[in-house]
Amino acid sequence: MNPFVFEDKRPIVETSKGKLRGVTYGEVNIFMGIEYAHARRFHMPEEPAPWEGVKNAYQHGPVAMQAMEVKPFFYYRGLHMLEKQSEDCQNLNIWAPKTKDGEKKPVFVWIHGGGFFGGNAFEEISFDGFRMAHYGDVVFVSINHRLNIAGFLNLEDYGEEFWNSGNAGLCDLVMAMKWIHENISAFGGDPENVTICGHSGGGGKVQCLYQIEEAAPWFQRGICLSGARAAGFGSPSDTRENSRRTAKAILDELGITKENIDKIYEIPYSALVDACWKVANPFVVSPISNDYFPGFPAIAGLQPFSKHKPILYGSVLGEFPFCKLTAEEKAAMSEEDWRAYYRESLGESSDEIIALFREAYPDHELQDLAYLDCRCRLGALLSAREHAAAGCEDVYMFLAAYTVPEDGRVPIWHGGEVAFIFMNEDKVLVLNDAENGQKYADILSGMVLNYVRTGDPSISLLPKWEKVRPGKDWTMIIDRTCRCAEGHDAELMKRYAEVAPKFVLKLPKA
Repeated sequence: MNPFVFEDKRPIVETSKGKLRGVTYGEVNIFMGIEYAHARRFHMPEEPAPWEGVKNAYQHGPVAMQAMEVKPFFYYRGLHMLEKQSEDCQNLNIWAPKTKDGEKKPVFVWIHGGGFFGGNAFEEISFDGFRMAHYGDVVFVSINHRLNIAGFLNLEDYGEEFWNSGNAGLCDLVMAMKWIHENISAFGGDPENVTICGHSGGGGKVQCLYQIEEAAPWFQRGICLSGARAAGFGSPSDTRENSRRTAKAILDELGITKENIDKIYEIPYSALVDACWKVANPFVVSPISNDYFPGFPAIAGLQPFSKHKPILYGSVLGEFPFCKLTAEEKAAMSEEDWRAYYRESLGESSDEIIALFREAYPDHELQDLAYLDCRCRLGALLSAREHAAAGCEDVYMFLAAYTVPEDGRVPIWHGGEVAFIFMNEDKVLVLNDAENGQKYADILSGMVLNYVRTGDPSISLLPKWEKVRPGKDWTMIIDRTCRCAEGHDAELMKRYAEVAPKFVLKLPKA
């Protein structure tokens, strides 16, 4: 039986640009597709124009133009949401609990993943913010912004107006944060208690906002989930010089020079994407380091204006597994079969890696090593160390190591923890297993909500959570038995990174 009801009366909120009408369901006011900026192609975003009367905010706004083909998930991993695409994609969505007597609630801002090239604010059905707003009593905001070529093509050699086109997508996010700061109180949110959270590429974008001085006043803390960038681990391969060469190759393919650069505004977006695929992989288009954005914390150093901001870094054990074995194949394998399997993939270091894995994760089966991640974990480790070294007093790390009932049980995959955090585990069926599903949901949502409210993820369901300190890599391991450990996988990560198969992202063309 659905306990929620849709209310007849529609909430109306006055923003700095005009009035918006939403809907109320389950004691939550919902506003969709709110324009926070607009921009000419490759230019900096500008504030939207004011309007008269009341706008209906009933449906999702358009999402960024995509450069890759959407590949739906298995049904039991959650539905993939297809949305209208447009270059005019600067919009956000709000789920806000009803308030009384001027009450102001903590604000949780979701920044989607997909690297810097794909994805959208409501890409997965489990990204819906209703339950976090209803049960967690926070204002939930999700953001769309420019991506891939539109958001990160460095055209600085083609005119002054393109001085920061290589960071246009980040500039959209800064404008969104400014809009939230100026308007969220009208929705019942506290503009002085804002947490930004992103997964994968969204986690990298969280790191970017820590580094941009213009963004610093608009949020108080951040959460980076499986997206920390560090040299050699999750960091974009594109340098500023490479980005200029990539842009030139694309424009040469299109017959565009500095003299006829105005053609860049006329060419269809699909032609831009086709040209990009001919000369480069859209995955390499990413933020560039310049006076606006100095670079990621673990590479350029944490900026002083953000060193007081708490940060929570997270990753999962089985981010991007190389293992393709079926449940039947795994069930038939003996310990010696597994050792032979690892000798083939890890070479002469396999026995050492096995011993280090068993030391780091003594409760896990040997088969779980086949799903081990080092890319996201090392990005988190190196980034957390930088925050601590820069003087941040509130640096936390967690690693979700539990297994789920897929293919004879596998460690949780890249993004699998997000549904638990958002209290949407029932929308990703395989996560909601009878034995531990609700336990993990209570832990992950509980710790994030407490962090959003107070800046501290500690909750009664977990042991004492130690902060990361210089030389002390404390990590909360969320597993069948949760524990906070210092340096538990330091040697494992060091050695595994040296011998593990290299991660290569293969993208299907849009």
